[in-house]
Amino acid sequence: MTLNGLFNHKTKSVIAAAGILALAGLLSRILGFGRNALLAYFYGAGDILDAYFLAFRLPDFVFNLLFFGAFSVGFVPVFIKLKNENKASAWRLVNDLLNLTLGVFILFSAVFFVLAPWILRLIAPGFDPEKMALAVKLSRIIFLQPIFLGVSMIFSGILQSSHKFLSYALAPIFYNLGIIFGILFFAQRFGPTGLAWGVVLGAFLHMLSQYPAAKASGFFYKPVFSFRQKGLRRIFKIIIPRSASLILAQTNLLVMAAIASFLGSGRVAIFNFATDLNSSIFGVVAVPLGVAVFPLFAEYVSKGKMEELSKTALNTLRQLLFVIIPATVLFFVLRAQIVRLTLGYGKFGWVDTVLTIQTLGWLLAGLVFQGILAIVMRLFFAFEDIKTTFWVLLCGILVGLGVSLALAPTLNVSALAVGVSAGTIFDTLILYAIISKRVKGLGFSGLARPVGVFILGAAAAGLISHYALYFLDRFLDTHKVLHLIIQGGLAGLVGALVYLLITFLFNIQETKELVAKCGFGRLSLPDVLEDEIRRP
Repeated sequence: MTLNGLFNHKTKSVIAAAGILALAGLLSRILGFGRNALLAYFYGAGDILDAYFLAFRLPDFVFNLLFFGAFSVGFVPVFIKLKNENKASAWRLVNDLLNLTLGVFILFSAVFFVLAPWILRLIAPGFDPEKMALAVKLSRIIFLQPIFLGVSMIFSGILQSSHKFLSYALAPIFYNLGIIFGILFFAQRFGPTGLAWGVVLGAFLHMLSQYPAAKASGFFYKPVFSFRQKGLRRIFKIIIPRSASLILAQTNLLVMAAIASFLGSGRVAIFNFATDLNSSIFGVVAVPLGVAVFPLFAEYVSKGKMEELSKTALNTLRQLLFVIIPATVLFFVLRAQIVRLTLGYGKFGWVDTVLTIQTLGWLLAGLVFQGILAIVMRLFFAFEDIKTTFWVLLCGILVGLGVSLALAPTLNVSALAVGVSAGTIFDTLILYAIISKRVKGLGFSGLARPVGVFILGAAAAGLISHYALYFLDRFLDTHKVLHLIIQGGLAGLVGALVYLLITFLFNIQETKELVAKCGFGRLSLPDVLEDEIRRP
């Protein structure tokens, strides 16, 4: 297969697509760890990084508000349906949406460029004038990012709809490489503004990396625009309530940043670092599955195949939980080693490290629910039901903010993490209960036994890893990076093997398939033992 053929290859199964996305996501997360390590090394958890992370908030707000909702819940199902009916009309829709995106983003970026000083003061009232001035300067540069990302996400929608996931999966890698280039080269020459130009470079590479595959799928740019497109109106119909949900989510982040700005220097940076680490599992496991299965959800709903929808959703949730439950437990046990390895260098002090460890621990409390929510939300999106998710998310945000404000005086920045986890758990439980009534056979009873085994195996794995850390600490100097890697790596490996052993003994299908793929297909338990395990 040629390189061009590889990038344009259609992925035939959800698992294969999720695998591609997961591997690319893992590499992107590793680069993300490297990016954060460099930021921590050069700047520490201080005023510069507080300003840098705050500078992201306003452009991200614009991007998520104006476009991401249309892409994630509107474009893919509408484009798939329209392409099945009339390909020419589907590609006209793409051009109309792209031209609209460019126009709107350029306009809003210009407006927010002018209004940035006043808006940022509302977001972070606890910043002193010098730190605020830097945040404004960085934010004005980063306002170029949404323009490139808006176009890029349209390319992403084309590739998802065409089941071409490789270029889509690689785009975040190029994004991180651009940011890292900015840290290592732009910032060393131009100071903190170089960090912002690195973000812009990353966004441009994110767009550029997907263009060839989008073009090969049938995309051809035309500088035309029409509001008469039925598909475009349908997307607008979906995006209006979805945008309201995104306003809530982004407002929640802005309020969290505002709270953090009063908690001390570096607290905004610490919360962002902990959130990035927490998102590493979510991004490698839940997001790939959600992205890969969403076109299938949309197709089943459009064709009225509810039984297939229920089966696919349950299988997806089971595969998600098989990985994310033990990953969360092991990540929690090893969080100190992970934070020290990824951030504990240069100007990032011990107090900053401890606060990040504590904050990460509270974020991990809601990670499993965050993963389930990623799948459940896409079920609602497939039904084009955005109103239900809006009201539930509103309640969840209020719960999270209430918890954060109540605990901030005692838990400092960790209170924000407790609030995020509390809100996520609330959203997941309510939305799952609602969708279970709509989609027959989606009740949790079908997952009770395997999830029980996953929890048992994860608990045993976490316990073994915990004691392994203390055992290895006798022989290793964990002040050295190599020794810290060995300690965390061996403890994590032992825990993972314990989890796989327990799930194998309980005849969990996912483990058996994994064992078979690793070349141990003939490995089996004695008949007597298998009979004992299967006995109620």
